[in-house]
Amino acid sequence: MRANGIAAGWFETRRRGTLRWWDGTQWTDRIAVRGRETTLSDDRAAVRRQLLLCEIVLAAVLVGALLIAFWGAMPVVVVRPVIVAAGTALVIVPFLIAQQLRLVTLPARRRGVPESRPGASRPR
Repeated sequence: MRANGIAAGWFETRRRGTLRWWDGTQWTDRIAVRGRETTLSDDRAAVRRQLLLCEIVLAAVLVGALLIAFWGAMPVVVVRPVIVAAGTALVIVPFLIAQQLRLVTLPARRRGVPESRPGASRPR
């Protein structure tokens, strides 16, 4: 137990399924994502690789749908929803991923979980 009264250990973050290590005095870069221990930088790199793959697939779907629409191989009524969904996903997915990367650094707002900033007070 340290001076702030909170022992070292794993604590929940605001991203579901992710724990972060509190060493008794400060938050470290160690995290556990669904039971697999890693660091914040390794997790960010893995998430960015997944985002890149997702964006490539969505772009390919969008280009394919546009080509099908231009060639007239399928009715526009069938292709238009695919174009709209893929285009929307290309815009929204990066924002959602960025939010998840930010949430992993923030501790859960629960009693007994250390604050992210030293000296910050939480209403009890």
